[in-house]
Formats: sequence, C-alpha cells, structure tokens
Amino acid sequence: MKHTYRHIPTCHSNRHMSWLLLQLLLLCLAACSKPEKDTDTSQPTKLYIYVHAPHTAVPTRAYTGDVDPIGNEAKVYSLQIWVYGHTSHTLLGYYASTQPSSLSSSSPDEPPYELIQMTIDETYAAKPAAEREHVDVYVAANIADSNCNLELDGRMTQEQLEAALIQKTSAADPFGVTNPMSVVPEDVGLPMSGVLRDQPVTGTAPVLRLDNNSGQIAHVTLIRTVSKLRFAFANQTGNEALTVKSITLNAAMIPEEQYLFMADGAPYNKMTCHIKTESGYNTTTPELLAAPITDVPTIDQPVIYTWGNNEELEPQAYEQKLDDAAAVGDLTQRLYYLRESDKQLQGEIKYQ
Repeated sequence: MKHTYRHIPTCHSNRHMSWLLLQLLLLCLAACSKPEKDTDTSQPTKLYIYVHAPHTAVPTRAYTGDVDPIGNEAKVYSLQIWVYGHTSHTLLGYYASTQPSSLSSSSPDEPPYELIQMTIDETYAAKPAAEREHVDVYVAANIADSNCNLELDGRMTQEQLEAALIQKTSAADPFGVTNPMSVVPEDVGLPMSGVLRDQPVTGTAPVLRLDNNSGQIAHVTLIRTVSKLRFAFANQTGNEALTVKSITLNAAMIPEEQYLFMADGAPYNKMTCHIKTESGYNTTTPELLAAPITDVPTIDQPVIYTWGNNEELEPQAYEQKLDDAAAVGDLTQRLYYLRESDKQLQGEIKYQ
C-alpha cells in the first residue's frame, strides 16, 4: 500500500516544533551600593533576558499549521545564549545553563517566563545608544553531543554557530533514519533553536533593551528543529485482526545533516525550508518498526479519524482528536522524530 506524506488516512505526518518565544529585555545594572565614587566598577554589567513561553504554538520551519507539542516535547533541559556584534561579529555575551527550566512547567500558577542574567561586554554597554553596534542573538535549547552530535560552548564564533549542523556521523545518527527516535530523549529533550539578527539596542543605561525598530521589545522565536512523523491505526469492527507488519520510508528522503539555525527570513514557507547541505540525502531506506504492531484496536468507525473526514479541522484540532482517541484506546499510534526534510515523504505500510 503506497502512500504519500500527509495524504494517507492511516498515516498523518506533521512537523511541530516547539513554540517557545524568547522576549529579550536588556538591562544594564548599576552597582547595588556606592563607594566613594558614583560607580562601583567591581560589579559587572548584566544582560537580563526574559524567556517567555506563550500558551499557543507558532508556525514551524516547514509546516504552517500551529500545533501545540505533546508530552515533554516542549521541555527545556538546557539553554545557551550568544550575543554578537552584527558587523564586528564580536562575542558580547554568553549564557549557559543545564538546570531544569521553569519553562518546562505546565502549571498555570507558574509564570510563563524565566529571567536570565548574563554578563555583557562593559565597553559595549558604556557606549551611547546611537553608537552601539546592532547585535545578533542566538538561542539553543536541549543541544548536546548525545542528541545532536554538537558540542557548543562560550568560545563559539558567530561563523561556527551559523555552520553548526545536526548531522549523521559514523558513530551515531541523531534524529535520522538509521535508528529512528521514537521517544523524546529523557533529560535531554528535543533540540530547539532561535536567532534574531541585526537588532538595535536602545535605551540609556542602566536600562537597555533590544528594540524591534518600532518601540516594542523584540522577540526571538525558539522552535523545535526536528520533524515529528505520526502514524495512527484502527481496525473496522467485524474485520479480521489487523497486524501492521512494517513501515518504511523511500530512500533519499531525509538529509544527512541540517543547519541548527535558520537563515534570514525564517520561518520558511511550507516545503521550502533551506535545510539541505552539501552532504545530500541519506540513501538508506528507513525501517521504522522494530517489531510488528499487533495491538491495533477494533472500533465501529475508524474512518472518523482520517484527515478531512467531513470536517474542516484546523491542525491543532485534528491533533487533539488523535490524542483523545489514543488516550481512550481507539487508536494505536507510533511517533518518530527525524531530521527535517524539504521533500514530501513517501513510504510503504505492509499489513496483514
């Protein structure tokens, strides 16, 4: 049974990336106490960053539907922030944390943001607003050698960040097709990234901020950098028992590597994301099932869960419908996390 990505009733593939918004407010703090002079130079200037996580999702790199993540897909386990001069490419500030982020909390009692403090270059902070160089801000979450084959630190140049790749190596294939990732890596999470370029820094010390050129606080959109492929199965009441024998994707579908940070003008339009690199595509035919699926439930109307079945559901509404059906046992589902592809995925499902 041949099928095409997002066009087969038994297989719905969707790219959801995490929806985090990073609201950056830069505050250069003066000393907490005053010695004989007006300024205490022993205290470094701090860059305050408010990381904000709204309750609604944002468009992803390659998919224009707004779909909230499920489970722990949105959890932030580690966070890194780099601030560079836009013209000089000088590193002005760096922040890193491996502490669990309050952004991972789903409690309505928790604030939807987290305050980050990082040291900023003193010479840059002391300049008048009109003389300050614009900045580029890069944010990465859940990036580790174990899940992306990437080692990022405070010594990274801007050029190195722009060239950073989530890639297949001889030792591992994170979010690729050799060993498909079927669950979110525990205590590591799914990789996310966001970038804001050519940003003016306005205000007068001790309060500075990133301005969006219209007097408003600038935002950096942090989104998930891998695709999620979702399959859902149900059998018609009265039919023989159904076993799904295998699920394969056609070869040359998934790039061997993809860029961590998007280019200017992102997020990209659907199916036009610039993720292919010189390495090309993986020519392996991915076998997604390690063992046949034998727990396919039998229900009276499995067709009601196909896409567009007499309904014009928005992506989020359809995802919720599948979530609810899986929760009560009407559907058996399988999830896989892969590197993004700028091709429509095609594959084959064999069943008995």
